[in-house]
Amino acid sequence: MPQHDQRLLDLCAWLEPRLQDIFTHRGWGPVPEASLIPASSDASFRRYFRWQAADRSLIVMDAPPPQENCRPFVEVAALLAEAGIHVPEVLAEDLERGFLLLGDLGRQTYLDVIDEDNADGLFADAIQALLAFQALPVSAQLPRYDEALLRRELQLFPEWYVQRHLGYSFSPAQQQLWERSCRLLIDAARAQPSVLVHRDYMPRNLMISDPNPGVLDFQDAVIGP
Repeated sequence: MPQHDQRLLDLCAWLEPRLQDIFTHRGWGPVPEASLIPASSDASFRRYFRWQAADRSLIVMDAPPPQENCRPFVEVAALLAEAGIHVPEVLAEDLERGFLLLGDLGRQTYLDVIDEDNADGLFADAIQALLAFQALPVSAQLPRYDEALLRRELQLFPEWYVQRHLGYSFSPAQQQLWERSCRLLIDAARAQPSVLVHRDYMPRNLMISDPNPGVLDFQDAVIGP
């Protein structure tokens, strides 16, 4: 562990008594020796560690405020779990400091294992979970997938792909055509029924698990088309 990583030191200090409490309350016996190793990271300030013992593993999330807010993760996880969607169980939380202790859904994503032989079965499971998403009540206290958000996400295409990746800028005529296209796409989207939208439902965020799939990265869920 890098000694200069004060948040990691704080996380370890926070984790130890929580593990003691969880193992005691669940009848798991004494807390075994374990390692804490990086599990993954994403396109944010969040990072994840795997607490790995001989026969049990857990996930620890470090989401430093003010850049990150754990509350949406906890609230959406509860909503999805109640609907029967397989998401990580929140075992302990410190929302003010940005620490969460979670159940571990495993190490293999759909992206790791999918091939022409198993794709139909895996995606059938994923579609069933997606239908459970869409059956949730739209009265849930979640942000709306409104015109401003739709437009902001459409703007990622010219900003990140056209300009940054291709090194190209739209001409005035192309910009006008792009804006007309965005208007058509936004109007078509807003004409659809509103449901719960994951916003990043893809093989990298679906885990091979039992029941299948385990669903990750749902904290930015919204209500919209």
